[in-house]
Amino acid sequence: MNCKICIRPVKEKDYCSLHLKAYQNICEKFEAWNKATEIFWIDYLTNISKNSLTGEWAKEVAKHLIEDERRNVKEK
Repeated sequence: MNCKICIRPVKEKDYCSLHLKAYQNICEKFEAWNKATEIFWIDYLTNISKNSLTGEWAKEVAKHLIEDERRNVKEK
């Protein structure tokens, strides 16, 4: 099975090891951001996906998560 984002083999949560680490970092950092600013998940993802200092792996994961969120909203 391949990663949701790229063609590498899945390690966990449908991500390859590189995208999995980026996903874990995004989730971990969100907790801190949310406590400090009460930012919403989708706004946080949008901010990091557009930030020039965000790494490529994290941007790819953030964009994928944004697409998932939008799909979930449309399905409801």
